[in-house]
Amino acid sequence: MVLLYILIGIYIIGYLFFSWYWQAMIDIRARYRISSVIWALVFLLIVFGMDYVSNPSLGLNILVALFILMSIIDGFSGFAKKRLVVSGYFRRTVKYGDIARVTLIPVPTANKPTTMAIFQTHRNTAFTLRFSKELEVIIRAIQIYVGKDTAIEIRKII
Repeated sequence: MVLLYILIGIYIIGYLFFSWYWQAMIDIRARYRISSVIWALVFLLIVFGMDYVSNPSLGLNILVALFILMSIIDGFSGFAKKRLVVSGYFRRTVKYGDIARVTLIPVPTANKPTTMAIFQTHRNTAFTLRFSKELEVIIRAIQIYVGKDTAIEIRKII
């Protein structure tokens, strides 16, 4: 069992360095996605609550700490020079060439301007990011990073 913890730990450490690299490359940051931390804590509560882990060990403690750290780091997203950085355990970046269209939704808020962006790939996978920026700023960023040929649809919340 210790070998399994070591192998999973090595995988998570590799993923952490990959995520840290892309997090450092972000030029325009999206809002932090707290749901990655919440879902990780729910998962851990279920695992420990149903007593799947009966004998905690040092390896398990390190694995849980790495899993929580990975969830914290995974909440950062935004535009980087070469790729769109998204929140997700299975896909951390999306090449700009893979993005087919973008749907933008300006969200009316009292304090800060908020714009939701839904990036749809050619494989019909969608990634949602929220920005604390005006709609025009996000449109310019999409034209600079993704490309001027990318279809942009603007929707309004009624």
